[in-house]
Amino acid sequence: MIVRKALPADASGIARVHVDSWRTTYRGIIPDSVLDNLSVEKRENHWKQDLRQGKNWTFVAENTEGEIVGFACSGPERTQAYGYDGELYAIYLLREYQRQGIGRRLARSAAQALVANGFRSLLVWVLAENPSRRFYEALGGEKVAEKPVTIGEATLREIAYGWKNLGVLIDQK
Repeated sequence: MIVRKALPADASGIARVHVDSWRTTYRGIIPDSVLDNLSVEKRENHWKQDLRQGKNWTFVAENTEGEIVGFACSGPERTQAYGYDGELYAIYLLREYQRQGIGRRLARSAAQALVANGFRSLLVWVLAENPSRRFYEALGGEKVAEKPVTIGEATLREIAYGWKNLGVLIDQK
């Protein structure tokens, strides 16, 4: 398994992981109408633009066949309301590649990119009903905030986990 910085040519693979992960992770949490209307093509266009702009740091995990099976994206914290300067915007893995340490490697890469660019702390938002939120707890994230979020016709809760010291994430094995 290789974890590397994403390139604009990776947009299609990232989009596929993004859509597939949402459908497997959030089924039963987010309304089916939202999940069924997700489009790999639309996500691909989003990722092409995002990767070309280079405002964030995105990393991909590739299996031995060179297929993208996961990704993580980080950058400046968007609200400046919680006392954290960096944010993990997204981290997704195809279900069959979860629980193998790949998520930890992606999180470490995202944290290393933030540190290399002068950031000291990190915040990530996760749906309260998402069982993967235990991943952030296992990495030492502390619950720092909660807020409602509307997705489709459903109002859900998001929980923010924070790391005041990015070294905690970088030192993860």
